[in-house]
Formats: sequence, structure tokens, C-alpha cells
Amino acid sequence: MENSGKSISRRRFFKTGGAVLAGGAWSALHSQPSKSDKSEEKTDKIQQYRKLGRTGFEVSDISMGGTRNRETSIFRYAYDKGVNYFDTAEGYINGQSEKLLGDALKFMDRKKVFITTKLPIGYEETKTEILDRFAKCQERLQTEYVDALFMHSVKEVALLNHTGFHEAVKELRSQGKLRYCGVSSHGPRNDDQDSMEKVLIAAAEDGRFDALLLIYNFMNDQAGQNILKACKKNDLGTTAMKTSPGILKADLVDPENLTGEQQQLIERYQKRGMSYEEALERLKQRANELKEITQKTLPFAEKLNISSEEQLKLASIQWVLQNPDIHTACISFSDFSQVDRTIPISGSDMSRLDPGFFNRFGSSANSYYCRQACKECISGCPQRVPVSTIMRYAYYFQNQQREKEAMEKYANILRQNVPACYNCDAPCLEKCPYGLDIQAQMLQVHSMLSLNRT
Repeated sequence: MENSGKSISRRRFFKTGGAVLAGGAWSALHSQPSKSDKSEEKTDKIQQYRKLGRTGFEVSDISMGGTRNRETSIFRYAYDKGVNYFDTAEGYINGQSEKLLGDALKFMDRKKVFITTKLPIGYEETKTEILDRFAKCQERLQTEYVDALFMHSVKEVALLNHTGFHEAVKELRSQGKLRYCGVSSHGPRNDDQDSMEKVLIAAAEDGRFDALLLIYNFMNDQAGQNILKACKKNDLGTTAMKTSPGILKADLVDPENLTGEQQQLIERYQKRGMSYEEALERLKQRANELKEITQKTLPFAEKLNISSEEQLKLASIQWVLQNPDIHTACISFSDFSQVDRTIPISGSDMSRLDPGFFNRFGSSANSYYCRQACKECISGCPQRVPVSTIMRYAYYFQNQQREKEAMEKYANILRQNVPACYNCDAPCLEKCPYGLDIQAQMLQVHSMLSLNRT
């Protein structure tokens, strides 16, 4: 979610006892509490808990991810609001996320929270190496046990059978250091890797995994629906991530006052043989088309009092939670105000949301949203550029204020020759089932994430 509003200081949090109430800027998105709690006065607290599959643990329908948080007090504040599921990983902020959560756990009832951490697993890793890495995670988390260890960002079904991982899980369980295991997936990076849907359905049917973390939002739901069906059949816990679709923003074009990014894009179009006028017209066209999306959806948005991108993101989370087969929506809070804005969605009555709005918005923005976990265009790219992965990094940069992380991740992708997009005839365009102008987006992302690189 986008960071808006000033963070409340740690001192002020403890002074107020964590009782800062949510603002009313998006009160139209509030609905009635769930049947489990009719109290109107508790809308600043989690209102609904759902059973996390076979684990039997009742998790808050809104959970907290640790990718963006830089303060222990944010974890504590979310817990104070009733959040009891916290997701982190070895690689989040180079282990600092686990450390911050570990510091927060000292102030929580450990038996009432569910802690998940994740490890990317390599084919050649041994059981001993995985146990050593887990021990460091556990040390940073400062807990006697971890509720669930996930294989992080799995891209191939074959990895699910990793002997070392399963042996490590078995040993950790016997020692009381781990309760469950699971799998997360962001989809493939290369066209010879497996889709998120294929990986997670295989994991759901495997029998050795207890929970899954999947991409799920109103513009990227078909694969998710199939995964959820398999999870329900096999009683796995489900956590949704990337709940809000990210559309790459484009500033309006003023020829007399171009932004630095627009000037760079024009220069790159010119390197591809366009005249200055042709390059400028292409920028104008994209900006105007994105403006049209807003105009087309404005009447429906006004019915829901959605007047900002932030409110659309909140409504998107609410759309995710209308599905009872999603047990919790994982949101990466970075400040107190984000917690305050999001928690009132918990347990709300989804009937107030107009499904037609999401359908119309999705239809209008169809060719501007790169579906995360999709790999359809890679086979049409001479350089095998992982477009959806790169667009995910752009989302981190523009929508989640994870600029440094996004640029570092993109720097690793550059070795796959992304700048080749400048002079390419773009056969990838024919492969995209959604009509995305991939080449234009890649040029924009390159300007965004690589700064002055050429």
C-alpha cells in the first residue's frame, strides 16, 4: 500500500497506548462488523478471525507483512489492534525484519500469534545448511518456535520435493522448533519455469505442506481461484499477497515542461529511430489513455466515495476478503496511519461493494496492468526478459516506497539485457493476452529503476 500521511513517532505511540483512531477520509468503505461481533464501537480493531486451514489457528483476516516496516512499534501497534498473523522472511531488509518482529514478540502473548518466516531454497542445499539458516532466523525472531517455515518464491514444481527441506522440517518439528511448513510463489522468471498456479496447486496436493502464500487481486484472480479450490479440497491455510493491482503511472505530458523521466524516454525512443515529435506523441498517447481509465471509472468510484488511489487499494483488500477461502490478506504496513486506515476493513459486509465497479475498472485498465506471476510474453522475447518480475519491482518502487530494494533487484535483471528493448521489434506484444504495451513499459521502468544508466 502507498505510504500517505506522517508516521506517528514511537514516543507518541507509547504515550497514547496505541489508541490512535482511524481517520474518516474513507469512511464510505466501512461496513457492518461480521456476525461474530456486532459492536459498532470496535471498528478500530480486528473484527473477524478465520481458521487457517489444517493448522486450526484462528488468524486475523488482515495480517501484517514485514517487507516495509522499519520499527518494532508498528508490529506492536498492529497486535494492539488485533492482528495476530505476522509474515516475514530471511531476506526482508537483510534479516532486520525478523529482528524487529522478535523485539515486538516480547510484548505479545506468544501463544496467540502466528509467526511465518521464509527461506529461498536452492536445489543443492543440504539439510544441515537449511537448519543453520533457520537457526539464524529463529535467533533473530527470539522465539522458542516458529509457527510456519515457507519455501520462499518457488518457481518450479520440482523444488517442492527438496529432500533437504523436508528432512529439516521433520527434525525441527520433532525438536518443537517448528509447527508447520508452506510455500510461497511469485511466478516464474524464465519461460522454462512453472507458473504460480502450477507450483501452488502441486503444493496443495502434495500432502506435506500446510499453508500457501499467493498473489490474489481483482485483476489477477483466475489462477488464484484455481489455487484456492485445491487448498480448500486439501484443507491448507491461505494467505493473499499483492492484493492491489499496480498500474504503472504516467505523468501528463507538457511539451514545454517535460519531467526528467519523460525527457529520458524521448531520448530512448529517438535512439530507436523515432523523431522527437513521434516520441512526444507516444508519451502523450499513453498519458491520455491512463487519464481515460480514470474518467471511465469515475462514476462508479464516486458511488463508493473512492476518490484516491489509497481508497482504491483499501477497496481492493476488501474485495479479496469477500472470498471466504482466503483466510487472511497480508498487508505490509510501514506506519501507524496505514494500520489505522486498513483495520476497519476487517469483518466488513462485502455486499456494499459494487462488483460492477471492479469489473469495469478491470476492463478499462486491462491493457495497463501487467499480471504478476504471468510468463506469457517471455517466449516471444529474444532476450527472455522477465517482464512480470520487472513490473513487480516497479510496483515496489512506485506504490510501496521500496525504492532502494527495487533498484537493487532490477540491477540483477539488467544482466538479461533489458536495454535491448530499445532497438527491438517487440515480438512480445503479440504474446501478451492483455494487450500490454510491453516495450513502452520496459523503457519507462528502465528510466525509473536505473536512473542514469543507458
